[in-house]
Amino acid sequence: MPTALVVKGQREETHGMIAFLSGNLLEIQEDGIIVDVHGVGYLVRVPLSMVSLLPPKGQPVRLHTHLIWREDGPALFGFSSRVELETFRSLLNVAGVGPRAALAILSTVTPGTLRRAVVEENENILTAVPGIGKKTARRIILELKDKLADMVFEADGTDDTGETGTPGNEGEAVAALVALGYAQMEARRAVRQVRQQAASGSTEELLRSALQWLGRQKNA
Repeated sequence: MPTALVVKGQREETHGMIAFLSGNLLEIQEDGIIVDVHGVGYLVRVPLSMVSLLPPKGQPVRLHTHLIWREDGPALFGFSSRVELETFRSLLNVAGVGPRAALAILSTVTPGTLRRAVVEENENILTAVPGIGKKTARRIILELKDKLADMVFEADGTDDTGETGTPGNEGEAVAALVALGYAQMEARRAVRQVRQQAASGSTEELLRSALQWLGRQKNA
């Protein structure tokens, strides 16, 4: 196992050490969730927005993870999609934004909404996040504008085929399916299959319809 030098007052990031976790959801706690991976329970800190999308206890869950070494030991952060993970890492590169603030941002807004706030220089969206003031919001916009503007966001409804759909909702439905244990390509296929039938196009309706479609495919 690689070692990490922890300097007082700083953190050493070794996010490539654990790229993802795949196991069963054991427990939901105030400071995160516990995932049982072959008998080992991992405490993973996740955005609050993800909690409502988690499967029932005992069901499979898969998380993209980022590991941070701190003075009191390692802390593991988990996300339902790669775009959430990369957005979290981008936020950590902003001066004055630590893991707690980055997680708070992703608990309040989707990566797609964050991108639009940064590109459009909309401070109000960022200052709506608890603990994020105007000074920090301006810094996030300044330091991430070029980077986020060039990124392709699944949360904006764009997939690897170049298709686009309802901004945000399709990407969030795919992320929820991945969190439930479905493969990324399988989740995308299911959402594409049902998006025309979903009347409102909301994330909840897309997710429900996609789960029904996946169930029919399994029983076919």
